[in-house]
Amino acid sequence: QQECAAAALCNLMNDANKVAIVAAGGIELFVALARDGNEMQKECAAAVLCNLAINDDNRVAIAAAGGIEVLVPLARDGNEMQKVLAAGALWSLAHNDDNRVAIAAAGGIEVLVSLARDGNEGQKENAAGALWNLAINDDNRVAIAAAGGIEVLVPLARDGNEMQKVLAAGALWSLAHNDDNRVA
Repeated sequence: QQECAAAALCNLMNDANKVAIVAAGGIELFVALARDGNEMQKECAAAVLCNLAINDDNRVAIAAAGGIEVLVPLARDGNEMQKVLAAGALWSLAHNDDNRVAIAAAGGIEVLVSLARDGNEGQKENAAGALWNLAINDDNRVAIAAAGGIEVLVPLARDGNEMQKVLAAGALWSLAHNDDNRVA
């Protein structure tokens, strides 16, 4: 039943329904499903969290519900689609200053660098977008470089698809705001 309900809610994502889902405690539900659900529930939960994370207030609520600590391991260990969706959710969550710090603290930088290097097309795209947002933070710039992010993002900016090129170039632009990274 949870699988069917999660899939149904995943398909009902419009602005009015997003508000209703959040008001009904949906963020906590979907964080729990992304952590403890079966494969389909995790995938649907990651999709819903990705959609909900577009909203500023929801970014804060998802983080407060433990979503970052759930999405980072899902981006690392999930199936192919779970990784795409979790990286997409992290990309949106990283629009928030506090979330940038929390994603780094949860090991997200290493996971996202790995996806940008070794992932499929969607994983690379979402990881590059997330790294761009994370690189707005000074400490994260250093951590991304230390995790090999520059060596991953340069070839992605050169050889990736059009969106990967834009996102990787944006991440590199942000990384270049650190004096040490300019010579890396």
